[in-house]
Amino acid sequence: MDKKIPSKAKLEDVVMQVLSSHLKVNSQEELSRLVLKRLKRENKDYVASPVRVKRIALDIPEIEVKAKTKKTVRLQKINKCPICHSKIEPLEVKNLADRKVLIGYQCTSCAYQSDLEAFMPMKYSFVYRQTR
Repeated sequence: MDKKIPSKAKLEDVVMQVLSSHLKVNSQEELSRLVLKRLKRENKDYVASPVRVKRIALDIPEIEVKAKTKKTVRLQKINKCPICHSKIEPLEVKNLADRKVLIGYQCTSCAYQSDLEAFMPMKYSFVYRQTR
């Protein structure tokens, strides 16, 4: 059996089909399983990793990807978004002394935001948003 990797366009189409019929999927593994099940109807040799399925879903405007994060005790500097690996910017506010204070981080590409404790994603959920 030769493994076959579906194109990005094929995966986008199948991810959209799965989420438009389920509306919400509560984990990266579950989404990957549903996508693979649908792909295998067409060709039993298709393969797709959960990480690739997640990255494809991140690029589809009709899909909102949410991440539950685990708490860490120490302040950690985040260099890249833990969800989509894009640039992270600091979230800062001015305190009463008119000095900037770091309160968290936000991604420049996806909806990921973190306070100083919430850092690494533990579980993803994927929500289909209908366009108007």
